[in-house]
Amino acid sequence: MICPSCGYKNIPGSDECESCHEDLASLDGVVPKTKMEKVLMEDPISRLQPRAPAMVRKGASVLEAVQKMNAGKMGCVLVTDNGELAGILTERDVVFKLLDSGKDLSKVTVEKVMTVDPVSLSEEDTLAYAVNKMSVGGYRHIPITRDGKPVGIISVRDVLRYLSKLFP
Repeated sequence: MICPSCGYKNIPGSDECESCHEDLASLDGVVPKTKMEKVLMEDPISRLQPRAPAMVRKGASVLEAVQKMNAGKMGCVLVTDNGELAGILTERDVVFKLLDSGKDLSKVTVEKVMTVDPVSLSEEDTLAYAVNKMSVGGYRHIPITRDGKPVGIISVRDVLRYLSKLFP
């Protein structure tokens, strides 16, 4: 396998480049051939400069969560329980699960509507991994966590904005 970082020709199946010690195991034999592939496979999510997430506690009302989304111009809020990520509530959750229910949003708690234990990523995960998770799971937003605590959020729009700046 040819190392995408230094070009060294390693023994097929090598987990690490013998020359520069780059991790090759995560590539699964795929070597980037284009600039786009290289960016997706090598750039970490941290390059997107994830925004600080809007957050509410588990017992908060949906109305409070929607107000935080509006104030931050965000499509979701992360739900925490003792500082740990417990769930995610998106604008689509509100529209599809509550809007026609006639329920008072100030009386419904986020934990009744949120997605429990959402998929989250770390700042070191690659863009390709994030795009794959979004595509397979049908997610528009993914929380970024460090030691179980939310530190950021990325959206499909963030990924597209980043890529469009690299490929005008």
